Amino acid sequence: MSVMNRLGNRTRRTPFDHVPFENPGVPDISSVPSFLFWLGRKQWWIILSGTFFGIISFCALAIMPRFLGNAIQSITEKDSASVQRWALTIIALGTVQSFSGLFRHRRALGGWIVTATRLQQIIARKAAQLGADLPRLVSTGEVVAVNSNDVERVARGYDMIPRLIGAIVSFIVVATMLISASPTIGLMVTIGVPVMAVGIAPIIKPLQARETEQRRRLSIVSSLAADTVAGLRVLRGIGGEDAFVARFEKASQDVRAAAVRTARMRSFLEGLQVILPGALILGVITLGGSMVQKGSMQVGELLSFYGYSAFLVLPLKVMTESAQRLTSAVVSARRVIHLLTIEPINLWGSEKTLSADATLLDQQTGVEIQPGESIGVVSDDSIIADDLCDRLGGYVNANRVLFGGKPLSSYTREFIRQSIYAHEKDPAILSGTIGSIFAVPHSGRLTIQDALDAASGQDIIDSLEGEGLGAEVVERGRTLSGGQRQRLALARTLFVDAQIAILDDPTSAVDAHTEVRIAKRALEIRQGLSTLILTTSPLILDRVTRVILLVNGEVVDQGTHLELLERSAKYRELVIRGS
Repeated sequence: MSVMNRLGNRTRRTPFDHVPFENPGVPDISSVPSFLFWLGRKQWWIILSGTFFGIISFCALAIMPRFLGNAIQSITEKDSASVQRWALTIIALGTVQSFSGLFRHRRALGGWIVTATRLQQIIARKAAQLGADLPRLVSTGEVVAVNSNDVERVARGYDMIPRLIGAIVSFIVVATMLISASPTIGLMVTIGVPVMAVGIAPIIKPLQARETEQRRRLSIVSSLAADTVAGLRVLRGIGGEDAFVARFEKASQDVRAAAVRTARMRSFLEGLQVILPGALILGVITLGGSMVQKGSMQVGELLSFYGYSAFLVLPLKVMTESAQRLTSAVVSARRVIHLLTIEPINLWGSEKTLSADATLLDQQTGVEIQPGESIGVVSDDSIIADDLCDRLGGYVNANRVLFGGKPLSSYTREFIRQSIYAHEKDPAILSGTIGSIFAVPHSGRLTIQDALDAASGQDIIDSLEGEGLGAEVVERGRTLSGGQRQRLALARTLFVDAQIAILDDPTSAVDAHTEVRIAKRALEIRQGLSTLILTTSPLILDRVTRVILLVNGEVVDQGTHLELLERSAKYRELVIRGS
């Protein structure tokens, strides 16, 4: 019974049940041809079987004029038995052509799906490998453009292979029949089609250059659009909408102009697809008609020759379309390779262990975090503070930070991400339920409710649609206020419960009463763990065990909040101005 079930399940499987792939493989990105060849080799069976059906389909279509000509000749000779025989042959040939064309199309579509899926998995794996480095190295618009448009263009190049090979083989078959029947017309057609194909070749290089420029400008405008949407609230606050609209309009016009230039070249290429074959057919009809008039060719043969000539328009069109697809695939493959060749900012080591009393030291500023200590850092430059957060989190210059006496870069990235959690000034809130937002690696010591209470965030859930962890948050939390987004992100950071937490200005958007509650509760649940808070809020600085004052990126003083207030005029200036 189990065997029958397995057989039954096997018969219900589709050709693409293996998609997505468990392992999409490691591509050869040494060059564009190597990359495209690697993709083709990974789906050789789909390409080979599709090519088989493509050859049958095109050849069946190619020899159809011969049978039609014989049938017409039988009609002129009033041979009814021969007419019936040729009619049945034509029906059988048409059936073969239809089914082989159907299977060829299915395999071609399969090649497109498999290639696109494999590429998207490879790009997703690369994005995961880069992690937080990705937005620092590549613009959002570039990633979106590559993962959608460029992937599709590369994939579309493979669904042309069965048609292209079928077209080439059928052309050879027709050329052979033409030459054997009439060397004069056969040679004219056989030589004319390759000459036309060669005549189209000089257009391909300019088309490729124009497509490259169009794709580059499209990435720019996509990035600009993403940045504008993300900063719309800020733009409205400073009255900068008009300036950004003008920038976006200019960038859009640049894309439009580049697209028009590409379309002009494409239209010229497609015009040649009509003019050149038309000229060839006209020549065949003129020469063939003259031969019929002289009696050296029968009407049925002329009809066959006309059919052959008309058919040869199809291979030429397929070759031209393949040239366009290949051009697009090469341009897009180059952009995909560029994304795949991006290296992480840090090169990580293999260390995975650390002593319990290990300290974290930023060699550039001299900021040091002792185990179990809560520290406040006040900086006279917010950019320096942001850079310090990135370094301590291991996102940039990991070799400039010592952890347990060794550079961060000597550890594995996974170990650092588990041990140190850097809370950025503007952390991302993705769409989904509250439960999905908190679906992050964590110590298990705290519950989501514990973290929400510590961040004073219960009211956030109450304001959303849904109940409890099922409450829905829309994209980037845009329906939440700035303070709500900030508290929700802080709650997620506290829930992670990392050994060391780096918090960059975590309460800048909340009111004073809420900030007092957060300072008290957050530091209580972080008791025994290391916490560094970059802030100028006296409500928080008064609760940490030590405060460090940075001036021009260097530690100039440290002590408790009250001690620094008493002895440092610079500290008083920064704290009073910041509050």
